[in-house]
Amino acid sequence: MRRRGTALLLCMLMMFLICACGAGGSGTGETGDTEQQTAAAAQEDGFDLTPHTKPDGSKYQLAFMDYDEYLPSSRLFFYILKGLEEMGWIRRGSIPFTAAEIEENSIWVDQMYEKLLEADLGEYVEFSRNGFFYQAYTDEEEIKKILTEHAGRDIDLILASGTDAGVFVKSLNLSIPLLDFSATDPVSSGIIDSATEGTGSPLIWAQVEPSLPLRQLRYYYSLKPFQKLGTIIYKDEIISGGPDIEASSREIGFELVKYFIPAQQRETEEELDAYYDLVLSKIREIIAEGIDAFFLPVDLINDIDRLPQLLEPFYEKNIPVYLMDDVAAVHAGVLMLISASDEENVGRFVANAVVKALNGADLNCLPCVYTSAPSISVNYDVAQRIGYPLSFEFLAICDEIYTENAAEKGAEEE
Repeated sequence: MRRRGTALLLCMLMMFLICACGAGGSGTGETGDTEQQTAAAAQEDGFDLTPHTKPDGSKYQLAFMDYDEYLPSSRLFFYILKGLEEMGWIRRGSIPFTAAEIEENSIWVDQMYEKLLEADLGEYVEFSRNGFFYQAYTDEEEIKKILTEHAGRDIDLILASGTDAGVFVKSLNLSIPLLDFSATDPVSSGIIDSATEGTGSPLIWAQVEPSLPLRQLRYYYSLKPFQKLGTIIYKDEIISGGPDIEASSREIGFELVKYFIPAQQRETEEELDAYYDLVLSKIREIIAEGIDAFFLPVDLINDIDRLPQLLEPFYEKNIPVYLMDDVAAVHAGVLMLISASDEENVGRFVANAVVKALNGADLNCLPCVYTSAPSISVNYDVAQRIGYPLSFEFLAICDEIYTENAAEKGAEEE
């Protein structure tokens, strides 16, 4: 029986990995590319990845735009840099931070960017002093003015993280390449025209992770079927995966209870307090609807410190809370994350596109789809508290089993 249970779980993981790939055609990236495979693939499709300077001998200058502080963006940015390092575009050993430092110290992208400005990354690329923006904190007209003035002068390529940044930069119609990563659905949001049939512009490309919420909810349902799933969407249906969540309810056969919170001011401490009071009231309302599971999408709760208080009403009713993104939320009290966040290889995939863009590639023709290997994180303490069944077979295939006792023990040993 145990072997059979393990086989079933592994089968579900394989379905998670491949179920969205059937329509990908030649535009689907391979999962888990090694450095050698990436380079070989680049040679096969006719692109030379050999590092070089601009024709005048100067370095290519890169820019970066994000919406606000978000640790998954920091991690992926790091692995994009590592991908550039592996391909020789950044001098080995010159990246001024490590993956462990980013995780342990919560280093945001703006802090990484500042360090990169002072680092000697070698002779081929550097980061523009006019090239970093947090969209949430900078007037968009000012961003537009700076990017319009500097694109093609001291900014040769811009990386955008997420949907908002990608949509905004695309709207500027700049004369330099835009490469977007980590958008929930770059096609539905209009960043690119198609994931598999051309992006719609020789200067625009986006990394696509196919139907992530749909694959996640299939897996969560396979572990413990739910009849009535609740979710709360903040501001943007596309960013939060709303269409995929609705498609999941139809395909799998559960009832969906979906609440919507329109855009709120979330900058000052007073505004944040008011916003999270609103979220808590919506949580209590949706629990009163009789849900037996909750799916936490991106951007609803960005403050990890507030998360335990906001989750408490669910756990008082033994309602499991499943996650769409960010493993840090599992540490803070979310029950489980089945993640498509193969960050190291996604970083390589994006870096490969960056190098091709710097070599003058038509981005309209590059593959966009990358289907990540699945990763499972579970909060064991929460599972025990709400009586959630965790079989030995399931625990054996988890990538991370978080318990407060283990964390405290590890801290004492250090």
